[in-house]
Amino acid sequence: MHEQLGFSKLNPLQEKAIAEGLLEKERIVVSAPTASGKTLLALLKILDNYRKTKTKALYVVPLRALASEKHDEFVEKLSPHGIKVAVSTGDLDSSSEELQDFDVIVVTSEKLDSLLRHKTRWVDNVGLVVCDEVHLMGDEGRGATLEIVLTKMFQQNSRLLCLSATIPNAGEIADWLQAKLIESTYRPTPLHLGVFDGKNLAFASPSLGISAGEKKEKLEGSIAGLVAKALGDKQGGQALVFVSTRRNTQALAKELVGITAKLLNETEREECEWLAGKALKALGTPTEQCKELAECLKNGVAFHHAGLPNAQRRLIERGFKKDRCIKAIVCTTTLAMGIDYPASWVIVKDLKRYNGAFSQYIPALECAQMVGRAGRPSYDTVGYGVLCCTVAEKASVKGKYIFGPLEKIYSKLSSEPVLRSHVLALVASNYANDFKSLYSFFEKTFFASQYAELEELYGLVEKIVLQLKEMDFIREKGGILLATPLGKRVSELYLDPLSAYSFSEFVKKNKTGVFDYLLALQEATESRPFLSVKQNEQLPLWEELYAFADDRDIEKLESDFQAVEKFKTAKVLNAWISEATEAQVLQDFALPPGSLHSRVLNSEWLCYSMQEIAFLLNQATAYKTAKILRRRIKNGVKDELLDLCRIKGIGRRRARVLFDKGVRSTEALKALSRDEIRKLLKA
Repeated sequence: MHEQLGFSKLNPLQEKAIAEGLLEKERIVVSAPTASGKTLLALLKILDNYRKTKTKALYVVPLRALASEKHDEFVEKLSPHGIKVAVSTGDLDSSSEELQDFDVIVVTSEKLDSLLRHKTRWVDNVGLVVCDEVHLMGDEGRGATLEIVLTKMFQQNSRLLCLSATIPNAGEIADWLQAKLIESTYRPTPLHLGVFDGKNLAFASPSLGISAGEKKEKLEGSIAGLVAKALGDKQGGQALVFVSTRRNTQALAKELVGITAKLLNETEREECEWLAGKALKALGTPTEQCKELAECLKNGVAFHHAGLPNAQRRLIERGFKKDRCIKAIVCTTTLAMGIDYPASWVIVKDLKRYNGAFSQYIPALECAQMVGRAGRPSYDTVGYGVLCCTVAEKASVKGKYIFGPLEKIYSKLSSEPVLRSHVLALVASNYANDFKSLYSFFEKTFFASQYAELEELYGLVEKIVLQLKEMDFIREKGGILLATPLGKRVSELYLDPLSAYSFSEFVKKNKTGVFDYLLALQEATESRPFLSVKQNEQLPLWEELYAFADDRDIEKLESDFQAVEKFKTAKVLNAWISEATEAQVLQDFALPPGSLHSRVLNSEWLCYSMQEIAFLLNQATAYKTAKILRRRIKNGVKDELLDLCRIKGIGRRRARVLFDKGVRSTEALKALSRDEIRKLLKA
């Protein structure tokens, strides 16, 4: 079967998995290193499921970026077998019934959770769920959602294939899911790990993996010098460099331009020119970030972070994996799980990440995921992973990341903010309709399998139900828990109940000022993190905020320690809808590249949610205001341009040019010929 998928032979992990029942067992957990060939196991299981049962398969990934990549790969491998593949990651307020006709659907865990909340009919025909990166149940941000959807699909009796990195307690996950555990330490290429302290590059001995012996090399200079060493180490070498922030990805990529450009041959240079041209036009109207990416791509280097649109991510993937004209990618550590690009060298420049209060070391498991991408099976006989630190940190870095154990995975289900949303969803979608069935559901979670004492969790569930009743999202009648129409809609919107309650209170105030609404959006937990405020900005922003606020709001503002950060964040959105250019907004508010785009998308969704809540509460003024504001946020325009922006291909810049030249409606525009429109836009 593997030959039918384009693979000439199986590697030791794949042979072991098949021998131990990959295709026969109902539930399987595979724990193996990064780049060991787990994706083929998923493809084999999906193809086998399709042929035997004709039921659907879901492939669950942690990030949208990875979803697009897996979709493209699965289309290539599975389409010749008549299997139709789709990807669905966005629009969490949709049942996505259009996916009914597809056989394999690639989704994020949040999208699957949303489909289950909407009680999407075709989900009942899912026979196989493949969960990629199941060890991310231990992630603070998305772990609980992954655990919830796995619990639901387990109860639905779907077949399960969970793919995990090498973790110490993979057996606990297998026991929880009543699954067969398949473990392997196989890597297609040996991994040499080393430390660069700014002066010396020292590699541990690769014998039997890692030992205490070291091979040192003098290497004075910056990180750019290390990358130059990596790329010059062999003909056609490629490098991944992980840094902590988006701003750093772009800054370092620009710094590497002079190194990578010299390594391009004529064919690669032409490929890079083509990629640069495509990247520049990816959004129609090029942003400053588009221009920077295009300039980097032209010279054989790219930056990669969550602020990049899918079209540009695909171009980077093509240039790095297929054409191999991109010699280095600089990406954020937070996006490591969304990068499936093997490289000759992997350099982790930033081992610490700022968590909002202080910097702390990233987990050893996360670091292992990054360096595990070192070594391209078809091109390299060995992969090199380099950890960067100071001389003073060297001993502790080696102890934690090279010689130390990986962390165990623990459930993150017990935090109140996480449970609040999922308890409402369980009631609203009829998974549970009383305390007994709520308790019964949570008794089947990974949390319950790890912790025998559940009284504290039960107490938290009771507290949350009480909160939801006070917010009027849940009602209790004769011991039966029922979601109110508002509660059901909040669950479908995939909104934190606290955010929804804040919106419901706001829309009742009948405010009409646009900035009032922008500020109200910042009360949502989903708006975090807010923009940071420098010391010299504090006083001017407070004065501006006091001047804006009603007298009755002053006391509330003074008790909100993040009031001024929320105010500054609202000002960014106000500048955007007032038609400030992206470059202006980035400069005036010192925003990192790519962050404006992601904040605009998030705010548009929150404004839509506020609009829906206002509709349910019969608040006509708030509904109308939020509806218009949502379109303004989406297009980045004053309301006078909204009519023109309805037309495909007319964005904020073109709409303003046309409006200022007297073309102020769609009717007026339709009355013009294409040549007349072209002349107006060029003049």
